[in-house]
Amino acid sequence: MGEERAFAELLREARTGRLSRREVLRRAIAIGLGAPTIAALLAACGGYGAGAGTPTSAGGAGPAAAGTAATPASSSGVKGGSLKVAIIGEPPTLDMHWGTPTIIGFVTWNIYEPLFAFDDKFQVIPMLAESHDVSADGLTHTLKIRKQVPFHNGEELKAADVLASLKRWAGKQGLGAALFKATDKVTPTDDHTLEFTMKQPYGTFESSLAYFYQGAAIYPKSVIDAAGDQQIKQFIGTGPYKFVEHQPDRFIRLARFDGYAALPGAPKGYGGHKHAYVDEMVFTPVGDEAARIAGLRAGNYHYLESISADQYSTLKDDPNVDAIVMPPGGWDTFVINWKSPLMKNQQIRQAFQAALNSGPILDAGWGQGFYRLEASVMQKETAWYTEAGKELYNQHNPDKARQLLKDAGYDGTPVRFMTTKQYLEQYNNAVVGKQQLEAAGFKIDLQVYDWATLTTRRTKPDLWDVFTTGISFRPDPTQLAIMQLCNWPGWWCSDASEGILAKLQSESDFGARFKLWEQLQTNFYEEVPMIKLGDTKSVTASAKALKGLSTQTQLGPILWNTWLAK
Repeated sequence: MGEERAFAELLREARTGRLSRREVLRRAIAIGLGAPTIAALLAACGGYGAGAGTPTSAGGAGPAAAGTAATPASSSGVKGGSLKVAIIGEPPTLDMHWGTPTIIGFVTWNIYEPLFAFDDKFQVIPMLAESHDVSADGLTHTLKIRKQVPFHNGEELKAADVLASLKRWAGKQGLGAALFKATDKVTPTDDHTLEFTMKQPYGTFESSLAYFYQGAAIYPKSVIDAAGDQQIKQFIGTGPYKFVEHQPDRFIRLARFDGYAALPGAPKGYGGHKHAYVDEMVFTPVGDEAARIAGLRAGNYHYLESISADQYSTLKDDPNVDAIVMPPGGWDTFVINWKSPLMKNQQIRQAFQAALNSGPILDAGWGQGFYRLEASVMQKETAWYTEAGKELYNQHNPDKARQLLKDAGYDGTPVRFMTTKQYLEQYNNAVVGKQQLEAAGFKIDLQVYDWATLTTRRTKPDLWDVFTTGISFRPDPTQLAIMQLCNWPGWWCSDASEGILAKLQSESDFGARFKLWEQLQTNFYEEVPMIKLGDTKSVTASAKALKGLSTQTQLGPILWNTWLAK
């Protein structure tokens, strides 16, 4: 009855115009109303208000998937101006192939483009690809590449660039490695066509190439050849903005690429037509959250890459700022290092999992109303939701943990637990997690680093045992960072799980894939590659002068298509 009264009151205020769409959205999410109910409320508000977003049903990787509809990008934006963005710190690289941190993709997807992208319903659509045909037996994929697409250095995009980029990506990213493992050979049949001859059917061919963070960005072959086995030093792509200058710890400057070959038609989520309205984008590393907030309110920045949930109450009534609580777009985790002498012991990992109580941890990291306790690795808004392994989620059972530690012969060796204050919620999660783990018999060495240092250290298995991070929304479970298994920091190397994943990647029937996914999630909880804490609701904040922002943020904010009001 409480929800019914709340809905009736919101509906009355929405119809009378007493609440903006943004305020309706905020209050509806806060009281836990479902997506259809929220959609009805927002419809009662009439036209879109500044910054409003509409949770609604959307297609996904199977039947009945749900996502967040994007505010349509406008074709009537105003050209000009410098878009100033505060990011949480210095990106560890501007080479998309080199790492998964979201801060890399947030900056560089304005520069580079993939062959395929996800639209506003998280369906795969062509981007640099013109078409993709599959033979009846599923063993031949013919990929045609768009013609007359220039790179920022003036070279034309050709099949040789695509092949070189994909081979390099496959050497660094688990999805790419799996794709090429299933491939017998790749043959350029002309300057704009590649033919993939497969060893076996591969049902996730397109979605793998549309992967977002550490995705299959296409570089000129000349840039790849020059880099050799090292990171690229020439940041050249086909995107709407080109790299201009990088002064580490000061700024990264991009400028509009006037030669950009935009797709015809309208913007479609992360693909389709891309407008380049602003003259330049300037990304400034600002490690202190309070400084980012102050800079936004003072007009020094137009967009904040990340703010903690407790800042929402500070910003929601600021007349110059749009602050919106979005539906869950990821989940927080403690990642465990299977290569460390200590954590390679499964009983110690299981003890770590049993000791934790996610509610108090996420209260500290996010606050009430900004998370939900949910076992499913794929979120409730997707078609992949399952309760497989639920009994091992959020156990808060220190007695069980102590017994497991005793059985494992734990000798009090400190667990080297890395975190960062640049994502303050991660630090707060770790502080409370440390208390719980020590109460169950662990000794914890909490190590605090800036995010760039943490992401560098986590690639070196001898330096750590556990680190904090967030797992971002993905339309398909094979695209989760953890599904790179042995190729992602943590190195979840399990023969059983690798076998299930291989079948999940090759199968195309959703029903068969879902059964495989349930098996893999069960393994996730039994083998303990990481701890799922809970789903988290992000908060976005921008200056009211910034227009055209999409509310589709699950795969990261979209900065192309935005403009600055005069």
